[in-house]
Order: sequence, then structure tokens, then C-alpha cells
Amino acid sequence: MSSLRGRTRDSSWQWLLIGIVLGMGCSSVVCLGAYAANLVTFNLPGQGAAVAAEGTPTVAMLVVTATPEPVTPTTPAPTEPSDTPTSEPVATQTLPVLGQGGVAVVPSNTPFSVQPTAPGIGPTAQQIPTLGPTQDAALGAQTLGAQGTPATSEGGPAFIGPESTQTTSVTPTDLVFIQGGSFVMGTTPDEATRAIEDCQDRDAGIDCNISYTEDSTPAHPVTVNSFYIERSEVSHDQFLAFLNSLGPSGYLNGCGGYACAAVQGGPTADPNAQASYMRLDGVTFGLTTELYRNRPVTSVTWYGADAYCRSIGRRLPTEAEWERAARGLEGRLYPWGNAWDPERARTSRPANAGGPEPVDSFRTGITPEGVYNLAGNVSEWVSDWYSATYYREVPANVIDPKGPVSGSRKVFRGGDWDALPLFARSVHRRDEDPLRPRGYIGFRCAADLTSVTATPAGAPAAPGFPVASPSPSGPLSPGTGSGG
Repeated sequence: MSSLRGRTRDSSWQWLLIGIVLGMGCSSVVCLGAYAANLVTFNLPGQGAAVAAEGTPTVAMLVVTATPEPVTPTTPAPTEPSDTPTSEPVATQTLPVLGQGGVAVVPSNTPFSVQPTAPGIGPTAQQIPTLGPTQDAALGAQTLGAQGTPATSEGGPAFIGPESTQTTSVTPTDLVFIQGGSFVMGTTPDEATRAIEDCQDRDAGIDCNISYTEDSTPAHPVTVNSFYIERSEVSHDQFLAFLNSLGPSGYLNGCGGYACAAVQGGPTADPNAQASYMRLDGVTFGLTTELYRNRPVTSVTWYGADAYCRSIGRRLPTEAEWERAARGLEGRLYPWGNAWDPERARTSRPANAGGPEPVDSFRTGITPEGVYNLAGNVSEWVSDWYSATYYREVPANVIDPKGPVSGSRKVFRGGDWDALPLFARSVHRRDEDPLRPRGYIGFRCAADLTSVTATPAGAPAAPGFPVASPSPSGPLSPGTGSGG
């Protein structure tokens, strides 16, 4: 027993050595396997610098936490501005935006402004517009009304510009050829008496006075040379193109040194402006209502009418020419004949409709040559100065009379939408201050034969238009005059 214990004690160091060797071998195998599987790394001196030099990317540790999706979009908080100076434009707000895959998108340097929106809706960025060199600040400041239409700063009716904002030239009305000749101008006492009776009985006129007819007497023969007259009254669109060609302040004294018309929104307080459908927005002339584009222009001074006609190479008709176009050589009482018909013209009877119709309305009331609305709709300025006694002073068989050489009031002719049929007769005369624009006075232009290069409607195609000239046999010898 003692001998066995002795041998065992002598060999114990050998078993210890064998255990150490086996343990180190197993540990080495395990470590080599872990290193081969990239489960264990060894931080050796100089190893980090070598890896960086080789350009091996490093892996950043990201921790992603799931968040519930918001009901409404939210705007991330803006980042702090950098203190680093830069020569490029700086955005007023930097809004970090996540693109697809979570990649950050670098914001552009284009200036943006954030517009406030209703609660629950995030703000939207809109690029700030840049005003071009030709855009006016007054136009850029125009706001929109409740219906999405332009509204004025005073809260008044919407401003409506011409069909084209670039339009500065007038498109003239077609001309109609009127054959010259002799006719009886003015009215007789019997005719005037019947007119007053019709005014009282048929039209229930309260203020029907025979004195209204006295300046149209006596009837007297007049001769006019052939001429042209516009088929219809000048429309608002046409006159607005003329005003816009003068510029925003030209209407104040751009018509022979006088005011052209009454307009709303002008720099001066004009008591006639409220009756006008024309409006100045500070830069451009337009209309207060779309309905009046093709309706006859009113609220125009005589000087405005005269300047418009001159601007297109025409002129206002003389009083004699106007009556010749309305009456014909046969002396009609109305443009269509001698019997009054309320369906052929716009007057205050049978009812006052409160304004004129378009310039090409009442086709059953045109003259045989095709001229519209010489009775009713709006009255029309003519070129003559007014004198209540002129018909008694005009020489017999005068050719192309042009009225008194001077005066303080101008003649206007034809009835209008606000007047009784008494005033729509082709012989009736009225007068007004040439500087006083009226809401019922418009105009149309005329032209001499020599001033027209193209042949208008109804004119002879061959040269040598007949003109009126005195002769021993009578006031008119067709074709023997100057040839026009």
C-alpha cells in the first residue's frame, strides 16, 4: 500500500503537464476557428493605420426605432444655419427631406417662402416669383375677388381689360357708302305738330312741348357730296383701345388739349364718372362689366369723339351728312320709313330697358344702305356747333353745310335708350356742352371719298365717285364735279 502511494506521488507532475498541453491545444484550435470565422479580432499595434491606408470603409452603428405614421404631414424642425460664409444664395429655410431609401436630399439654394395654411395642413413651399422688367408693380399687386376674378383695391367691381392686353391700335368699323344728292333737311310745322301729338297720346309723354321742334325749322333744301359713314356706333372696346394708346394720363388732355371721356378710377374727381362703364386701374383702361364690350361707348366728350375719329384717319359727320344718312334722299322720318315701330329702335318706349343694346342690334331698323341705329340706342355727336336759329340763317341750296363757325355747344343727333320716340326722329336736333360727357351720347365716324383707299360696302368699284356741284339746271350734276 505504501509502495503504490509512493509511485503515484512521483508521477503526478507528469499528468499535470499532459493536462496543460491538452488545454492549450484545445484553446488554440478554438481561437483559430473563431478568428477564421471573423468572430474574434486582435487589436495589434499599427493595425488601424494600415486598414485606413488601404481605404477599407468603416461601419457606422445605426439604431432604428419604429414610429407610428402621422395622420397629417409634419414639417421637420429647420436646421441651424451654418456660420461658414458662402458665395451662393442661402435658402430662407432649410427643410431636410428624406428621399427613397432614407437617403438625405440636399436642399437647393432657390429662395422659398412658406405660406400659412389651414390648421391640420402642413405649410407648402412656393417659389418666390421675380417681376420682369416690363411687369408693372400695380398689376403684380392685383388681388382676386371671391369668384376668382380680379378685384379692385377699393372693393369695387372687377376690372376687365380689353380682349388683348397688348392692343393699342383701333380696329375701325366698316364704312358704308352714302350717295350724295339733295334732300330736304329739317321739319315742317305740320310734321312737328303730329310728332308732339304722338308723344302725348301714343307714348304717354308728360313733357311734350312744341318748343322742342323749333330749332329744326324751317325745312330747307341741302346738298351733300357723296361720303362714307360707319355702319355702327363706336363700341367701348374700340374706344378703350384708343384710350390705352394715349397712356393712363392721356385721357385728361390728350384730345385736342381737352379731356377725352369720363372714367372711373381716374386721378381727378369727375362727377360724371359714375355714369361711365370705363375704368382706369392706374395703368390700363378697361370696363366695369363684360356686357358692354360691344355696346356703344358713352360718357365721351365731343373732343374725345373728334380725336378718336382723327386717330383712324376719319372725322365726325356733319349734321347734314348725318341727317342724309338717316333720312335718305326721299326724306324718311325714320331710318326705315315714316311709321314709328318700337321694335326697330331702342328708346324709353314701350319701356326703359336701362341701357343701349350692342352696336349691331335692331337689324330691322337699318337704313337701305345698311347703317345701324341712327334712331335710338345712343345719341351721336356730330361736328357742327349748335345754333337754335341756324336753319333760318343757312343760305339756300348750300352744299355741304358745316354749321356755325363757332359756338359754345355742339349738336348731337338721334334718339337714345333713355328718351321718347319724339327725339328718335331723323330731323330732331339736340345740343350739349362739348366738354360734358353724357351716359346717353356716343358717336360714329365718317370719311371723305378721297381719304379711303379701299372700297367700302356699297361704294362704286370704279374711280370717279359722283359729287354734288351747283349748276344752272339744279343743285346736283352727278359726275360733273371734282371727282372726289
